[in-house]
Amino acid sequence: MTRDKIMRLFSVENWPLLALLLIPIFYLATLAQGLVLGDPSEYTLVAHVLGIAHPPGYAFITLLGKLFQTLIPFGEIPWRMHLMSAAAGTASALFVFGAITTICSTSDSAQPYGRLASLFGALTVASAVNFWQHAIHANPHIITATFLAANVYLLTKWWAAEARERQGDKEVRRKGDSSSPYLLAFAFLAGLGVTHHPLTVFSFPAYGLFIVWLRPSILWDWRTLLKMVALALLGLAVWLYFPVRSPMQPVFGPPDMNSWEGFRRVVLAEGLRVNLFQFGLIDQGLRAQVFSSLLRLQYSLPTVFLALLGVGYLSRATSATSKRPLLILYVGAFLCNYLFVINTVQDVMAYLLGPFLLVGLLAGVGLWGFIRLLATRVPAAAGTRLLLMLLVGLFLLGPLLQVGRNLPRVSLRGYDEGDVYVAAVFDWFDGRGEAAVLLNDWERMTPLWYTRSVNGRWPDPADVRPEFVAADRTWLALVFDYLPGGPVYFNSYQPEVVRAGFRLRARGPFYQVVEPGDASLPPELMPVSAVGGDLELVGYNLSLTEVTAGDYVPLVLAFRASQGTADYYVPVVYVGDIVFAFTTDSHLITPLWQPGEVIVERFNFALPHDLANGRYPVRVNLKNLSSNIEYELNLPLGDLVVSGQAYPVTTQLLLANFRQQVGLAGATARHGWQRRVAPWGDRALTVRPGDTVNVTLGWQALARPGDSYTVFVHLIDAGNYPWVDNLDYTPLGGAAPTHLWIPKWLPGQRYTDPYRMQIPPDLAPGNYWIEVGLYEMRSGRRLHMHDAAGSIIGDRYILGKLIVSGD
Repeated sequence: MTRDKIMRLFSVENWPLLALLLIPIFYLATLAQGLVLGDPSEYTLVAHVLGIAHPPGYAFITLLGKLFQTLIPFGEIPWRMHLMSAAAGTASALFVFGAITTICSTSDSAQPYGRLASLFGALTVASAVNFWQHAIHANPHIITATFLAANVYLLTKWWAAEARERQGDKEVRRKGDSSSPYLLAFAFLAGLGVTHHPLTVFSFPAYGLFIVWLRPSILWDWRTLLKMVALALLGLAVWLYFPVRSPMQPVFGPPDMNSWEGFRRVVLAEGLRVNLFQFGLIDQGLRAQVFSSLLRLQYSLPTVFLALLGVGYLSRATSATSKRPLLILYVGAFLCNYLFVINTVQDVMAYLLGPFLLVGLLAGVGLWGFIRLLATRVPAAAGTRLLLMLLVGLFLLGPLLQVGRNLPRVSLRGYDEGDVYVAAVFDWFDGRGEAAVLLNDWERMTPLWYTRSVNGRWPDPADVRPEFVAADRTWLALVFDYLPGGPVYFNSYQPEVVRAGFRLRARGPFYQVVEPGDASLPPELMPVSAVGGDLELVGYNLSLTEVTAGDYVPLVLAFRASQGTADYYVPVVYVGDIVFAFTTDSHLITPLWQPGEVIVERFNFALPHDLANGRYPVRVNLKNLSSNIEYELNLPLGDLVVSGQAYPVTTQLLLANFRQQVGLAGATARHGWQRRVAPWGDRALTVRPGDTVNVTLGWQALARPGDSYTVFVHLIDAGNYPWVDNLDYTPLGGAAPTHLWIPKWLPGQRYTDPYRMQIPPDLAPGNYWIEVGLYEMRSGRRLHMHDAAGSIIGDRYILGKLIVSGD
């Protein structure tokens, strides 16, 4: 390459192209390194062994993943699969850049303003927090967004070629049908995308309307239509992988996809349809609030304003280069995806990548329209070019600041939950000779399957046999199947088994199922003897002693009631001056203990985020809730050494602080003209039976959640009986899980969470209260609340009083 070519490459007009290199750089800097729990481990495994993933099968990601795993000559297999997502995210941003550049190139304004607007759009999309999260770990949703971006780009290029042809571009005319390459490439990708995920189909109405609007004659242009159909079928040919591979042995996945019934069942994801269209017309206002809340996490208000400006710019009619067809394409694709996705209840944040991408693309178009407006309004002068450059540079600061803000908190570089769990299974059971069964949910079973199929490691059956709890079997049913043959362990707390009369003992990172009356003390616990009332503390394990402020610290305590008790007891743990007075929620209440049996349970506690560095002695007392007497055992459990802070957040202004991970920043309730802001105490909201109360909660993420939490919004009476208890959802009506494969909520993020509470038509008149809180989705354990000092003060927050009138 000559010196002149190198200089041209780094010229001012080309530096926006070079700036695009930032995107793969910050993706690689934050890329997950190892196994990610759940589906990402399954995709990695399925691609490696050329299996078949859960419905809809993911044929495209399987083959593409195998390509990445084979051709990338370095890095662990999971890292190579994560790299595929980073490549898809980068490609999406490049398609956005190309689409905006194409629009800008149809104007007579000189570059580099168009490339700067295109760079703004690409960086805005790539640095949006939800998009970034999915570009750094193996998942299909980022690739779904890439298909959308590629299709939009190709159709935009086709629009530009059509516009040039109408303007009488002689060079285009000499080439003949200049639109065919873009249109035919689109047809191929449209078919190929369907083999990846059915979600790509929901943009088809917008695509079809755009094509017919732009060239109505295509409806009887059978040659072009035939070519498009042929190329679409060529893309769909990837589906042949299923019937070819499925009957082969061994195969990970269904073996009957060489039959029409088996094929249809998987590719149409029939078992997942229960998640679709869960909300009716009356809920659309609340769902719009949900989308607005999620959109604000992705983009700043100026960016959203630019997107609206982009819609206005495209709606202008300007001779043969009218951009209105693009309005049909972009807004139509947005609406088609939005209306479907926002009314589902499963992983909506991931499904919304497409609509978010289109908003970012429109923001880039809006910036270009803004530049064009200024260029026509500002008098031509020597400083005009500099003024425009400075203005565009100011807008470019937006996505760059977004990169700086998201980089430290979005990173999965140190995320290792999958590898930690696999190591825990081997470390805990190796050499014990228990011949135990370890029952696992999907999230924990997938990294174990990967370890067996890819790394060739599997626990010795003489120690433990991992088993998957499939949807057609319950944990309780499997306990009855396996417990007679030896020890049974769970990877998580399962309340249904406790309700059936079994005991779940905390054992290391697991729970062991034991029969009632077991009086043995697990050997990993430190034996002690401290008596308070009817209870004796007989053992403990404080496994983590070096911590940071904000950590969730594991603690296991073992108790015995030698003669049994009719009273309710709970432990009270002191960390320095902080008091963790536990509730009975999700613990086996003491009146159910059998005389002499040892009960082993977890009493984990969360440290305040502003806890000063130092050494804090940990001690435990017992409290009799029935008599309100605290027995001062003052039993020392060791010291916690606090150094550093996990997340620098402020909690003083919150209404409630749940487990130092989720804060209730605000709450309102509305009925008609009445509006109450929590806490409204006795300034009651008055309703009648059958009325509707709209409750809106404002959440703030304080730390990366360690589990998927469910919100509860209950209407209770003075005796704490719940008269409305069906408003239990993953936050935002299922749209925003706190943790799904990875921590989805990040420190500092705020969410608006609306609910519609229907007052029962037969509810008796009287005084009621609205309570809210969170619990772990699988275990049902409520998250404790903390006061300003960090002490536990309960596990629910009362918004205020509600009076049901009999009038």
